Amino acid sequence: MGTAYRWPYIRLVEPAAIPDVVPSPAATVIALRRVSGGFEVLLVRRAREARFMGGARVFPGGGVDEVDRGPAASAAVRWSGDPDELPWRAAALRELAEEAGLLLTDRPVSVDGLSGAGLYDAIVAAGARFDADTLVYLSNWVTPRGLPRRFDARFYVVEVPAGTVAVSDRVEVYDAAWVTPAAAIAAAEEGAWYVEHPTRVHLEMLAAESGIDEVLAMARSRPAERIEPRIYLDEAGEWSIAMPGDPGYGEVTP
Repeated sequence: MGTAYRWPYIRLVEPAAIPDVVPSPAATVIALRRVSGGFEVLLVRRAREARFMGGARVFPGGGVDEVDRGPAASAAVRWSGDPDELPWRAAALRELAEEAGLLLTDRPVSVDGLSGAGLYDAIVAAGARFDADTLVYLSNWVTPRGLPRRFDARFYVVEVPAGTVAVSDRVEVYDAAWVTPAAAIAAAEEGAWYVEHPTRVHLEMLAAESGIDEVLAMARSRPAERIEPRIYLDEAGEWSIAMPGDPGYGEVTP
């Protein structure tokens, strides 16, 4: 049962010894662009000194901040759906702009490396808006109980124009790269890239589809699933992940 667990610091203590941590809301963007014969996905490398998944290859994203819930985000983000979801989508768009320089706005705008409220204000001042309707809600992952940092992360998928260039901020993330899902999986399997379980699962999901149209159709065809992995010590004394649907998942302490 389960999948080998890679976060090394969890091996140092029993999960029961770590006080339960309430997951913080977070948002992640799976950006796709068309290339000859298929599509590529954008991955960045988290700073090695980061407290959470340092050095891992991830999709751009981060926490839902207070500014994403405030008037600056409301003015800068156009969203036609449930107002309660706007902070999540605002955070996704903001993080994509801050970390990778990709602005999903309704008209071109220059923000000169701004972040947070300054980014939102610059977009409004330019007469532009982030277009949250372009994001398709794909999944909702919750970091397992027992870890010192936990996130309740919503994953959104979006198509960006062919030829879109991404530039990492070189503060929180580095090495922005457009790769095919298969190439990213291969890099992880070869040990060239450190890819955590949630990212790997999404890459496999993408690799199973023949193109962007199929990915978006798949995402739109079903409600976003809430996935809550559980960690446990297996018979070999190694930390493993139990996923919903795995045999014995219900036997693992949540």
